[in-house]
Amino acid sequence: MDELHASQRRATLRSEEPNTTSDGEEREAPLAVGRRIFDSTVRLRLDALLALSATELGQRECSPAAAKEPVRGRLDRAVVLAANEQLTLPMGAASVLTVAGHPYLFCLEPHYHPPGGGITPEGWHKGVTVYHAQASKERRL
Repeated sequence: MDELHASQRRATLRSEEPNTTSDGEEREAPLAVGRRIFDSTVRLRLDALLALSATELGQRECSPAAAKEPVRGRLDRAVVLAANEQLTLPMGAASVLTVAGHPYLFCLEPHYHPPGGGITPEGWHKGVTVYHAQASKERRL
């Protein structure tokens, strides 16, 4: 058993020594080479795979827990058109889009317009609330 520990200790000490070639140049340790290869190939694909899509990002941002500021006042025609396109999505859907150079968060939420108020549709309906987006990942329109 002591012989096994001694051989493991020698192997550990050998792996900690700098690797040199016959010319005296240092070589990368095998672990460093493996890490460099992993970072340049697999990590890039993992990061892309694990990154949130614009829809997932929008759904996270539209959650009641997320602080957000609705767009107030008159909306650009391009923003209104983009919001109308979102109405085909299911209730609860969300997306982050850049419209006319500005990022917006579009959340499909229940809306209510009181009867006789002059705004249609009256009563409860699916509507799009437009918020100012702070997210860096969006789809451009």
